[in-house]
Amino acid sequence: MANDFAPLLYREARLLDEGRFEEWLSLFTDDAVYWVPGSDPDDPMAASIIYDDRPTMEDRVRRLRSPLAFSQSPPSKTLHQVTNVEVLEEGEDRAEVTSAYVIHETRLGSSRVFAGRAYFSLRKEDGAWKIARKKVVLLQREDPLYNLTFLL
Repeated sequence: MANDFAPLLYREARLLDEGRFEEWLSLFTDDAVYWVPGSDPDDPMAASIIYDDRPTMEDRVRRLRSPLAFSQSPPSKTLHQVTNVEVLEEGEDRAEVTSAYVIHETRLGSSRVFAGRAYFSLRKEDGAWKIARKKVVLLQREDPLYNLTFLL
């Protein structure tokens, strides 16, 4: 049921908004993929805005924490909204879940809104659900996206 998975998606959004990136990483499997497709959301070989494996996700978090991360100095303030959670497939230890996804960002006196649909491949590990794959398909994925250095 969607309600079984919604708390995980809500927690992921809250951790991003609170800048608790190390805890955010703990929600993912060791072989996780974090993907924000560019032009074609069905082709991982097409141009991507972000295509990170777990080590690259960890590196992204390290860079966000670095005092040399000028693109995020001061850091963005975000509010992730997760709605319309729907289970597409569910097995004993695997699930495919989707949700509507809206990210409000404010930084240096300006605000932006990114909207789209998020797709999660979830896997149960040691009795807990973890994110094995997160794909965020932005509505404005083919528009110029300036300074997209915070985590979607």
